[in-house]
This record gives sequence, C-alpha cells and structure tokens, in this order.
Amino acid sequence: MRFAFLIILLVSSFSEGHSQSAKSNVPQKQKAFSEAKTSEDIFLTPYEKGNYTKTATYAETFEWYQKIQKAFPQRTSLFEIGTTDIGLPMYCFKIGGRPLVETQKKGQATVGEAKNKFNKNNFKVLINNNIHPGEPEGTDACMLLVKDMLVNGNRFRRMFEHLDVFIILQFNVDGTLNRSSTSRANQDGPDEYGFRGNAKNLDLNRDFVKLDSRNTQTLVSFMAKEKFDYFVDNHTSNGADYQYTLTYFHTRIEKLPSYLVKTTLMVDTLLKSSLLNAGWPTSPYVNTMQEVPDSGLVGFYESPRYATGWASLKHTIGFTVETHMLKPFHTRVDATRDFLENFLNCVASDKIMAQKKSDQLRFRLNSNLNVAKYNHFKLDLGSYEWMDFLGYEFGYKPSGVSGLPRLYYDRNKPKTIRLKYYNHYVATDSVKMPKAYVVPFAYKEVIDRLKLNGIEMKASKADTSMLCNVSYILDYKTVKDPYEGHYLHSQVKMRDTMMKIKVYAGDMLIFVTPENSDFLSATLEPKSPDSYFCWNFFDGILQQKEGYSAYVFEDKAVEILSKNHNLKASLLMKQQQDPDFAKDAGAQLDYIYKHSEYYEKSHKRYPVYRVLW
Repeated sequence: MRFAFLIILLVSSFSEGHSQSAKSNVPQKQKAFSEAKTSEDIFLTPYEKGNYTKTATYAETFEWYQKIQKAFPQRTSLFEIGTTDIGLPMYCFKIGGRPLVETQKKGQATVGEAKNKFNKNNFKVLINNNIHPGEPEGTDACMLLVKDMLVNGNRFRRMFEHLDVFIILQFNVDGTLNRSSTSRANQDGPDEYGFRGNAKNLDLNRDFVKLDSRNTQTLVSFMAKEKFDYFVDNHTSNGADYQYTLTYFHTRIEKLPSYLVKTTLMVDTLLKSSLLNAGWPTSPYVNTMQEVPDSGLVGFYESPRYATGWASLKHTIGFTVETHMLKPFHTRVDATRDFLENFLNCVASDKIMAQKKSDQLRFRLNSNLNVAKYNHFKLDLGSYEWMDFLGYEFGYKPSGVSGLPRLYYDRNKPKTIRLKYYNHYVATDSVKMPKAYVVPFAYKEVIDRLKLNGIEMKASKADTSMLCNVSYILDYKTVKDPYEGHYLHSQVKMRDTMMKIKVYAGDMLIFVTPENSDFLSATLEPKSPDSYFCWNFFDGILQQKEGYSAYVFEDKAVEILSKNHNLKASLLMKQQQDPDFAKDAGAQLDYIYKHSEYYEKSHKRYPVYRVLW
C-alpha cells in the first residue's frame, strides 16, 4: 500500500509541474524523474529511464503498455490490429470509460469497477505514432500522457466520460526496428531512432490510397471499421529555422464535408488559445512560399495519399503535429505531450461536444448526393491573412564547402515577422456523383482496396448489359522517375460518353451513399489527383493491343473513306488546319484507323463505369 501511494505521489508531481512553461518546466521534470527512478517507479517509461535522450524501441513500447494495461484493466485494453510488412504485429492501446471512483485494491492503485469498460456514446480519438520512425516524439509523449491520465484519474475525468482514446503504439514497425543515429542529419536527437522507409522502403505517409504496404492496409482497415471522430498524426518537421517548438495543421476545410467545417475551426481556435496558455505559442506548419519564412507561409494541402487527407474522406477531423527538428528532443516530447492533452481537453469541452452532436444530426438531415464533389484545388494567391511569426534574422555567407553563398539563421537575433499566410484553396474541377459505380471483377487489386476501406458492394449474379456513362482518357502526364513504387499520373483529360457496357457475373456494383461518396470520388474518378487511375491500377488500358500493317491498311483506308463521307470531310479539314499532319502520311492513316470500326473500343477506355439512374 505504501509503495503504491509513493508511485502516485511521484507521478502526480510530474503532472502538476507540467502546466508551467516549456523552458522552466524541463529542469523540474528532470529532477522529479530522477527522484522517481530511485523510488523504483514501475511505470517509468523507457524515455525517462534513458535520461530523456532515448526513444522507446518496439519491444520496450509494447512491454510498457502491457504493464500499464495489467495495472489498470478497468480503464484500458491492449490489442493487435493486424500485421506489418516485416511480419510483426501492430498494436493499439485503448484508454477511456465512464467516470469512476478511484479505489485501492490489493496494495495497488487501481480504478473502481464499472458496469461497462467503455461508453458506446463516447467520441473516438485515434493518435498515430511513428508513421516516420525518425520522428518518434509521439511514442514517448503518449506514454507520459497515459501514465498521467491513469494515475491522476480525477484530473482527466471529463476525458474519460466523453472520449475513448486509441493509440497506435508504432505504425511503421519495420522502420522503428531499423535504428541508427545518422538517417536524420538535420535533427537534434534522440540518441537513436528509426528509419523513414518501412520493410518495402515505402514512405507510409504516401500510402493511404494505394495501400502497397501491409502496415497501411492494417491501419486503414482498422480506421474504416472504428469510424473515428478525430485523428492526430505525430511528426517532426524539416525545413526553415524559427523560434517555435510546436507547429501543426488540420485537415483542409475545403475538402471536409461541409457539416464538419465549423467544428474543425472551433477546435483549432480553442486549441491555439489553450496551448498558448500552457506556454506553447504555435504557428501553422511552416511551409514557405520561397526559401525562408519571411517570403510568406502556405497552408499545407494534404491530398488523400497522406494520413489526414485520407481521414477526411472518412469524415474524420485530422490534426498533424509538427515539432521542430532543431529543438532538443526532450522539449519536442514535452510539446507533443502537451499538444495531445490540450487537444483532448478541447474536443471533450462542452462547447465542442455540443457542436459535434449537432454535426451528426445535420449530416443525417442534410446529406445530398446531388452536390458536386470537388477533387482538384489550387492555392489562391489573391487571398491571404497577415500573421505575426516568431522567426530569426537570416543572411548569407560564403560556404565552407563551395565558397558560394549559403543561408544561415542567427538564433542570437530572434524577431517577430509580419508576413502573409496563404491558406485558401479554390476548386478547379468537380464531378457529379452517379447512382453507382461498376468495377469489373478483373480488377482485384482495386476491389480489395475498396473492401479494406469498408466500401460495401454487390456482385452481379449474371451477365447483363447496362447503359453507363463511360470515360475515355485523352491525355495525362506521368512522372519520369518512380514515386513510392509507382509512375504517378496527373493532369488527366477525359471524354465522357454514354454506351452499353457488358457487365459480367462477379463484377461489382457499388451504390453511392452520403458516407462513401467522398472516398469514391477521390479514388474512382480518374481526374482526382490520388485516384486509382493516377496510381497506375488501370495502366493496361493505355496500351493499344491491336494495330495494322500500313501497306495492307492503305487499301482498306481508301475503301473506308469511300463509304464514310463524314470521316473523309473530317480528314480534309484536319489536313487544311494542321500543316504537319498534312505532311505526315502515317499520321493520316492512323487517323482513319482510329475513326474506323477496326480500332479497339477498349483502348484508353476507363474500365470503371458510372450508372446514372
């Protein structure tokens, strides 16, 4: 009993000191932790044991959460959600439940029994760690926060009453195991950390649509099943130098369903204020117009390939934390831990809770599938707001390597910069959603990914014909070098037409609903920047399968023109309007072939069809 009481006192002293400013708090924490070590605190994290310069390994993280779960079974659960590309499990820790009275039992501080471990009506928050294992602050910050939440349950009573918090221990398990101290050349600590690429050398924060890794397949399937209200992804930034330890961004409101926009902005406003009161001035994620922040900041646009971009398609409000790479590791951990606590306090507040419940009602009453889905956006350079940014004086001096001018920031000269923040994107294209899509059985990779995302579908029981809206790919651009294992397409141009399509038994019919329409428009519409077409899942249609021998087709072409006067007139007009075409016999022959019945109808015909009624 005395030992348990000592543990509570020690961890309580850690929690109470946390409300002070970051700079003054660090020495106090170190002193408290040092004393806790001598007292055999069984809940010390690997980060604390490592003198705040070490991040927990995969095994250490699991073992710590396992110990915590056994000590607090009424509040927590620890479970495997699937496998990873390295063959090891991905684990999730869940903490929440109804408000309970703290009791003491069997000489250990525990939480009293309740009828239900978790409240079915609670809002769900998912916190993701080690998507980039070289940016591991979230792993250690979550442990500190969990320990505080459980040992000081009364302080977090409102969170327990209204939130169920899920924590992915380490998403990129593969990269977490691949530890070194050299892969993040511009970062201050920790002593060792993981590697950005997973076992397939994939950046998992580019994989949420294409789903090439087992890691992302596991997480996406889990998120689709649980239907989270909020999602937080923990990162460390690269780029410019500035005074802030903590920056962040939330899901682009232009891409969110309209009923979630007000809630997102309310959370952001409340969060900024609460972080400032906790000693953490913040800035939007520092994405600069040019090389230095003085040139202006740009709101980050996270398309669905990114974790928070994908989450928005599932009507989940996403926040991405970006602590600054050049600040000491323990300061970055502190900032991440405090961000998470303040975020949870914000979303559990009366004001946000009431708005979120209103959102749910508005969605049920006002879901409209006839509204256009906007999938292409560009930055509006004519729209900006002024902001005060805490930066440093910068300049240029001769490089010690090349002798040429190089950029440097002078930390001895902090300054407040009045700069422009460009944070508005405008839609450049839209699509009206059909009643349903048809995805042929042949495209198993696409069907499998749709199922992982929780998309319901029905298989055709027999061969039939359907009048569908069909797209032909007219033009597109492709990257020269592989990008995350693909040759990504962009700037897609199409021609749509109505035609009868043969639908075979086993082909999948997907009805569009208010819940799935955002995801389907982002993945099945070819012009969307992260569509399955752009990620090369339909590249077979881009290659012509049949052709002709020119010397044979010459006579056939003359016969075709003699019977098709419209084609002959079209050919003559093109010859007159295009001098290069008029001089190119092969191009003219190919023009006739591609406008004849001999040209294959499936060439560049996008094989996902739209049912309009």
